[in-house]
Amino acid sequence: MSTKWISHRGESYDAPENTIPAFRLSMERKTDGMECDIYFTNDGRVVCNHDGDTGRVSGGFIKASVTESSYAGLQMIDVWNKKAGYEGTRIPLFTDTLPYLGENREYFVEIKKGDLNMVPELIRIIDNSGIPAEQFTMICFGDEVVKFYKELAPNRKALLLIGSGVDAETAIARLKACNADGVDIAFTDIIDEKYVAAVREAGFGFAVWTVDQPEAAKKCLDLKVDAITSNRAAWLQKMFS
Repeated sequence: MSTKWISHRGESYDAPENTIPAFRLSMERKTDGMECDIYFTNDGRVVCNHDGDTGRVSGGFIKASVTESSYAGLQMIDVWNKKAGYEGTRIPLFTDTLPYLGENREYFVEIKKGDLNMVPELIRIIDNSGIPAEQFTMICFGDEVVKFYKELAPNRKALLLIGSGVDAETAIARLKACNADGVDIAFTDIIDEKYVAAVREAGFGFAVWTVDQPEAAKKCLDLKVDAITSNRAAWLQKMFS
């Protein structure tokens, strides 16, 4: 199986991250999939945003807590993220991003803040979406979230997000403990053939984030990782196709 190219927060190198324009570009450029981050608002809506507040994506204009704001309140904030031509962009509902997934593409959905309450809601949204569940991969840094997701949806894919500096033995132990299908790990110099082989031999998949430069992308391809998440996935995909 060839390595998949996943648009990180959509095609966020060119369009504001985690917004409809970025997800639309991902679909139009025909990457293998896209990735987003989800939170609850204070009125129970599920929205896409990476940070816990809107400070960075609003260009420093308004720093509003996502979880402490209503959806209507967040709609008052321009999240153009200083990308010319995208003024007036708003934080989307997760459900509003689904039309931009398309057929035969994969959606990596990160549950933020280790929010266990998001697990059944994400499953409910997927079930009601009309999109095959196989197109969704839940990702999270929280071991307990991954474990809970697999308990509720044992046949659905979940990857444990891991940052830099975690050795293979530790990563494998955590994957086993939470019943993850694989790891989605920060690509650093410690990720080599031996590391990938150890994880695969233990029975787990291997994805990496966030790779934006050709040299690093080539290393990942040589390692035959399952997926590469990139802010410029389409550009790299075209370069190495």
